[in-house]
Amino acid sequence: MYSYKTIAAPVRSKITVGACRFFASLSYCEKEDEARSFLEQVKEELTGATHHAWAFRLGLGEKMLERCDDAGEPAGTAGPPMLTVLEKEDLTNLIVVGTRYFGGVKLGVGGLIRAYRSCAEAGVNASRICTRELKETVLLEVPYDYLGPVVREIEAAGGETQDFRYGDHVKIVVTLTQRKMDGFHERIADASRGKAAITIAKISNEQ
Repeated sequence: MYSYKTIAAPVRSKITVGACRFFASLSYCEKEDEARSFLEQVKEELTGATHHAWAFRLGLGEKMLERCDDAGEPAGTAGPPMLTVLEKEDLTNLIVVGTRYFGGVKLGVGGLIRAYRSCAEAGVNASRICTRELKETVLLEVPYDYLGPVVREIEAAGGETQDFRYGDHVKIVVTLTQRKMDGFHERIADASRGKAAITIAKISNEQ
């Protein structure tokens, strides 16, 4: 898996259910602290609301992190329905905050579930969905004698050089899409006659 679906930019939409107003606020995020920071931002922007329920999905596959919260609504009526929408649309690395302004008429358990689901759906429909490439950042330690051939391989793979340091060996921090990582280790080994060392630095996502 080299790519995933998410949203291109933050978005906010509004729906009315009975006498209640619901706002869906969505934002791209890669880490849990980014998601929670966006939640606090929404709370500051939409003051006076009755509830700020939320759901987010981060990462892919076995490492995916899914969380949701009803924020004081009856259990299972707010966060889980919104999370289900994200799952159904196969979206990740984003958070949706469902903000409710109570209009004086109770919706009931079933009504709340439908309302928060519709709220999240409206937010997703208002978003521009995009596909992002997974990236991988690696550290290369290259003897000076093989620097030229290694740099050419980096350029051929479309690598983005993040750092370049000179010492006993040249240390190069490079970011490539995971799609381009296939065979990259072997090509660097061939270019350096097995003298260059490659270690994984971190995983990031294309902006």
